[in-house]
Amino acid sequence: MVQQKERVRHAFDGKGYTLEGHGVEVPNYSLNLSGTEWDIIDWMKQRGGCASPVQLAPASLAPELCSGDTAVKKAISRLLRLNLLVRVGGSRSGTYQLNPRRFWEGGGEAHVKACLRMDPPPITPDEKAKTAALKAVQKAVEAALSAAETADQVEAAMPGSKVASSARSAAQNAQASAMLAVDTALKLGTKLPLQIRRFVQEVPA
Repeated sequence: MVQQKERVRHAFDGKGYTLEGHGVEVPNYSLNLSGTEWDIIDWMKQRGGCASPVQLAPASLAPELCSGDTAVKKAISRLLRLNLLVRVGGSRSGTYQLNPRRFWEGGGEAHVKACLRMDPPPITPDEKAKTAALKAVQKAVEAALSAAETADQVEAAMPGSKVASSARSAAQNAQASAMLAVDTALKLGTKLPLQIRRFVQEVPA
């Protein structure tokens, strides 16, 4: 006789589960968030800010995050600009919720209703995120060009050797890393300088 197994709860069955959206917008890791900004996101999660509005007062939050009032205020302002945090009520309400397009806790039907009610904007990279992405691209491209030059020199000196093969493999890996950095920067809307665009054009398809 086969006994029926107890149904495993689905992530949308109710509170206690947190959904973090991915794939449709820019990922959080590419936004160059500060430690305080990550702390505020986590603090909001811990207090139900994924499913409902939460009162967020910088003066009382700062000591809890081991930070200063100014740092917390700046972090909240940036999270609002990025649309990771959504203000609920007027500008003086001090009530916020994490963007349900990116963070949610609760049932699927409630999630749909929350998105319709709040009409949350998409996550929008700011100049800080774009500048950090550009720096990462420049560093990765420099490393790729250096690795390619080294591989050419080793192959010229020791053609067909294991050392030459290893150098070429390292150059290819560096090139792949550079292209990933370029892809991230482009998704953020970063304007790439001419020398980087030339690098991309010269990379074999």
